Formats: sequence, structure tokens, C-alpha cells
Amino acid sequence: MTLDLERWARLALTVGAATLGGWCAFHWHVPLPWVLGPMAAVACVSMANRVHKQPVLARKSAQIYIGASIGLYFTPAVLALIGGLAPWMIFGAFVGIFMSILSARALQKLANVDGPTAIYSVALGASAEMSVQAQRAGADGAVVASAHAVRIMMVTSTASYIAWASGATPIMPTPGIGVLSWPISIGLLVVATFTGWCFQKVKTPNPWVLGALLIAAICANHDIVGRLPDLGLIAAQVVIGWGLGQHINRAFFTRAPRTLASVAVVTLGILAVCMAAAWLISRGSEVAVMTAFLSMAPGGMTEMGILSKAFGLGAPIVTAFHLTRILTTIFLTKPVSEKMMATGWVKP
Repeated sequence: MTLDLERWARLALTVGAATLGGWCAFHWHVPLPWVLGPMAAVACVSMANRVHKQPVLARKSAQIYIGASIGLYFTPAVLALIGGLAPWMIFGAFVGIFMSILSARALQKLANVDGPTAIYSVALGASAEMSVQAQRAGADGAVVASAHAVRIMMVTSTASYIAWASGATPIMPTPGIGVLSWPISIGLLVVATFTGWCFQKVKTPNPWVLGALLIAAICANHDIVGRLPDLGLIAAQVVIGWGLGQHINRAFFTRAPRTLASVAVVTLGILAVCMAAAWLISRGSEVAVMTAFLSMAPGGMTEMGILSKAFGLGAPIVTAFHLTRILTTIFLTKPVSEKMMATGWVKP
């Protein structure tokens, strides 16, 4: 009974801190407030060793809601635009592979880690899938998972402030788009959940986001025009911020600190390359430079999707770029890593 009360007290404290952090960040005009505010607040709770680990169901629910929210933008006109950007999406995917190759060598020299750990710590794919592949390759799974957490937190925070500094203004709600009725919204989310479950069974990367994205895009192409209720999107962002903030604890800073500091340095270098690639993409296409930057930024697809949607920076384009990069990375990381170690580019 005592343990149950303590567990519920931790949950109430964590959820309350996340919500309060988002509310304060919103009123203090912090960019992407409902993600960065909860992330900072939960990090404080976590440093005090009072955090409640996020339930898997909460993360999945947030991903479903965010995927469905973005998928409703995939109208026929948007799909035609994305189709025209296919060469640039492929370019972006291979720039991601190239950055991973350079970053793996840099990380090994800075942190003095083994080859597989260096490679999978900087592989710019789905973090969960990279952690699984890392363990199969004999890498240090804990270090790889922490490295991806550092990268995603850094990119989410940095990209938010870059978007804000560029003059982009958070948009909530999306102007000119009405809210879907509750029956349609609930029906959409139920079907999206079932599709995500099916995608998970066949081991699709990011199944809950992609399943919801697919169902919502089908709706958008069959004259179901509108957006999901804004309160649900705020709740989903709070959950994402909670998930990021819970990683920041005392053990986080004591577990291979040299490696995590090196990951931070390498991530800044990757961001610089991403900005250069974004400028090139914007010059060669009609995509705004900030949209191109978020499309190239090495954050999680969910986090960058939220960011692009919040600032009105072409969420479908950003999502399509990230999906292309993730799929390319998942299929090419293993053969590329073997080639890097075979040639001595990264020492085994």
C-alpha cells in the first residue's frame, strides 16, 4: 500500500510539474512552450530523484495524436508538392548517412569508444531501432540510448530557438482550419490506433506515428478537412516534453560523461552541416529555408513534426524528409558500419 501511494504521488508530482512547466513557458513566450517547458520541469523533478517514468501507453497515445494531426495536412495538393521534392528528400537522406559517417569517426576520437558504439550513437535514424541494432552489433546499449537522448533534446531545444529567432511565430490554433467533430475525431483516432498496432506487429519503424499519419492522410484525401481538438495536441506535446525531461537525472551526467559531452559537440557540428544543406535545398526548390532546416535537423520525427506544425513551417514536408532519412538509415547503417570498420575508418 505504501509503495502504491508513493508511486501515485510521484505520478501526480511529475504530471503536475510537466503541466505547470508548459503553462509557465507558454505565458513567458518560450518557443515551443508545451514541449520545452515540461522538459525543463520534469528534468528538475528527475534531478531530485522523484520522477515517475513515463508509461509506454502515454508515449504511444501522444505519437498517435501527433501523427494524426500532421496527417490531416496531407491533402492532394500537398502530396503533389511532396512528390516534386522527392529528389531533394533522397539528397537529404544521403546527407544524413554522410554526416553519420563523419560523426562516427569524430566521436570515436573525442570519446575513445569502440566502433559499434561510436557508429550507432550518431546514426541519424529512429533512436529505438538504432538502439536495437546497436545491441546486435555488440555496442554499449546504455551509451547509445543516452547519446540519442542528448541529440534529440539538443536539437529540439536549439531548433525551437532558431525557428523563433528567424521570425517564425508559434501558431495555435492553426488559422483558417476548423475543428473536426468529436465523432469524426474519435473514429479517426481509433482507426489510427489499430493501424499503428498492425504496423508494430510487422516491426515498422515509428509505427504509432506512421499508422496515424497514414489514416489521417487517407481522410484528408477524401474530403475530411479540419484539425483535431487543440487541447489534445497540447496534452500530446506535454507528454513528449515529459519523455525528454525524464532522461535528465544524476545517473545521466555520471554515465560516460566524456562520451555524452562529445555527442553534444558532434551534434552542434551536425546542426551546422544541416543548416548548410537546408540553404542548398531552399535555393534549389521552393521550400523555405527554415522548413528545409527542420527537414534536415537530426531530431526525432515526432519532435520535429511538432515543431514544424507549431510554427507553421510545412509539417508534411518536414515529416516526409524525416521518414525518408529514417528508412534509409535503418537499411544502410549495418552495411555502412561494417564497411567503415573493415576499411579502418572507425576502429572496431
